[in-house]
Amino acid sequence: VEISAINDNAPVFDSISYVVYVLENNPPGASIYSIKASDLDSDQNAKVTYCLLSDNMAGVPVSSYVAINSLTGIIYAQRSFDYEEFREFRVQVKVQDGGFPTLSNNVTLNVFIVDQNDNAPEILYPPLGSDGSVLFEVVPPSSDAGYLVTKV
Repeated sequence: VEISAINDNAPVFDSISYVVYVLENNPPGASIYSIKASDLDSDQNAKVTYCLLSDNMAGVPVSSYVAINSLTGIIYAQRSFDYEEFREFRVQVKVQDGGFPTLSNNVTLNVFIVDQNDNAPEILYPPLGSDGSVLFEVVPPSSDAGYLVTKV
């Protein structure tokens, strides 16, 4: 009598969802997170591989923002993130086992971009002159509280 294992367990992620905080201006190619899943089957049926489910962010494929190592579940930034461009995005990750038929599971990774002080303040009022010179406005001594002196 020969007993063979069947693929009766789908891979399971360690968490029902994941959250990662990434500082803006991160270096492209940097590892930003590691997702882990396991499968209770044995041998080939227990081998898991990861992939990103295709989705778009503002009309751009999510794969242009992040990539995943299919064997380890490590997620890499494909580009430098800018808090002023977008503050968060979601990535759907799929894990599947090596059995037949293949069993799989999905999870959401919520990526939050953390702002850094990377933009110098700009004076909006009073406006610059047409030649780029600074215009001055004299504040009347009789001005009430709340009088607009400048706007940054």
